[in-house]
Amino acid sequence: MSTETFRLPRRIVTIGLCVALLLTSTLILAPVVGAASDTNKTETNTQENINIMSAEDKLLTQRAITIDEAKKEAQEVVSEQLAIIEASKKKETESTEAATKPASGSSTTETSSASSSASGNSSSTGSSSTSDTDDEESYSENTVQASSSGGFLLDIDNPDPGYVGYSISLSDSDRDQVERMLMGEAGGMGFDGMALVAQCIRDTYVNGSYSSMQELFSDNGYYGSTSYTPSSTAKEVVNYIFDQGGSAVQHSIRVFYASDICSSAWHEAQDYVCSYGYVRFFDF
Repeated sequence: MSTETFRLPRRIVTIGLCVALLLTSTLILAPVVGAASDTNKTETNTQENINIMSAEDKLLTQRAITIDEAKKEAQEVVSEQLAIIEASKKKETESTEAATKPASGSSTTETSSASSSASGNSSSTGSSSTSDTDDEESYSENTVQASSSGGFLLDIDNPDPGYVGYSISLSDSDRDQVERMLMGEAGGMGFDGMALVAQCIRDTYVNGSYSSMQELFSDNGYYGSTSYTPSSTAKEVVNYIFDQGGSAVQHSIRVFYASDICSSAWHEAQDYVCSYGYVRFFDF
């Protein structure tokens, strides 16, 4: 047997061993490679999940931001509406107060001659609406002067020697109504101006038939507000005219009107007594 013959098997064995080693390495490395592949897949899935969660978080965050912005916008709108309503209420209140607050020394609407003639009432009075003040400065142009006789507050050009004032016992309700009417009709005319209006009420009451002062006011066109709290001056005037029987002038007074805001042919056709500022008083 030759040497080459022995070398051939050895080469076969060597090749077989190499093949065996390769197979063994493949078997050993295959699980590792598979494990690495699985790990890569897991990492990929995890990253995808993270990306999905991140997208959801962004969406939720964006929704939360949108909701917050909507809430803020809604609150701003509500606040603006409330502010508008509040401003409107305030303006309405101010307008109401301005409308109901009588101007100093102003007078009310007259009773028309047609309605007076048709009704046949013995007394028809135009109302005078004034503010709750005792200031007499606005009546500096009085055509009547303080009385020097002592029996009356003011002197006039045509006193009636036969005129006598009467005291009238007022119920609590009538007293309150008269005091309040003086505030509404002559609140800014001071003591003398209030006394003239109070005398007109008293003289009308004496010459008529009324169950209450409220009926007298309604029948004779007194439109002054009775919502004002009577001042001390109003109370003193009612005491002087009704309780003591005092008078502002020595003449019966039955009607009056404010010549600055209207003209009245019917009133001017009556017996003129005097003027106090722009309020003209008459008898008939």
